[in-house]
Amino acid sequence: MIIDLHRHLWSIFERYAAVREIAARGGVAGVHRHAEAPVQDVGARAGEIRAEMEKAGVDRSCLLLGDYGLRLGEGDRSIEEENRLATDLAREDPEHFIAFFGIDPRRPGAVDLFRDALDAGARGLKLHPCSGFSPGDPVCHPLYALAGERGVPVAVHTGPMAAPLISTYASPLHLDEPAADFPDTNFVILHAGQRAWFPLALDMARWKPNLYLELSLWQSLLIEDEARFVSHLAEIKNGIGLGRVVFGSDCPGVSAVMPLHTWVETFRDLPGIAGRHGVEITTDEVEQMLGVTAATLMGLS
Repeated sequence: MIIDLHRHLWSIFERYAAVREIAARGGVAGVHRHAEAPVQDVGARAGEIRAEMEKAGVDRSCLLLGDYGLRLGEGDRSIEEENRLATDLAREDPEHFIAFFGIDPRRPGAVDLFRDALDAGARGLKLHPCSGFSPGDPVCHPLYALAGERGVPVAVHTGPMAAPLISTYASPLHLDEPAADFPDTNFVILHAGQRAWFPLALDMARWKPNLYLELSLWQSLLIEDEARFVSHLAEIKNGIGLGRVVFGSDCPGVSAVMPLHTWVETFRDLPGIAGRHGVEITTDEVEQMLGVTAATLMGLS
């Protein structure tokens, strides 16, 4: 089974008018496609995702939601409504979709909303500290406690982000204290710190067995420097083992860099790709990364 632990229904451009306006003023490439608020038709988008998954051979996609409202102003839909779209879709089509609940922990009632989402079938929590909070802030603690109690993982964005989002709290270092204080809660370091903080993310995971690495946004590194991409995988293998890596794509935002099917093919081909650079990666390790570890984290059969 292949599980994409990190994808979205809509990109940040599609969700926030403020981001479309800022990107347009800054001349961000491709923003013309989102100059107007898109019609967020969940049925049509789900069909597009299913087709993309089928082409790539992905069995299940985890729908993650970044809550940027307290930083950017509220989105085109309320955060409660956006979360319901994901949980409803996952309930209607559990063969393809898994919902994570996304919230800024500073929102009033965040814990109750998370509990309601879990009761509705959500299988994880997504936090995006680029909205302006630290994952180590005590305001997050009740969410972590609930995730541990329910046996679901907490996925946290790491790595720099473009303005008007901020990168201050997106260092993996801010997950050190939560991982220590909530040892029964598993945390996924999304993007593995990116290039800025990859060594830190890996070194923290050496000491905290409840920290896992996810490798979306590494598509560009693979394209630019295959040898360096493989060397990072070798560091992970030697440091914590590839069994603590989960596959993620971050589509649709990164689809223009590398389509989903090409990213999946890269993982499938890792034994050969790594072998060209003198690194051994087995098919069993590939299967772990592509789905076995994620299924275990979410308690899926």
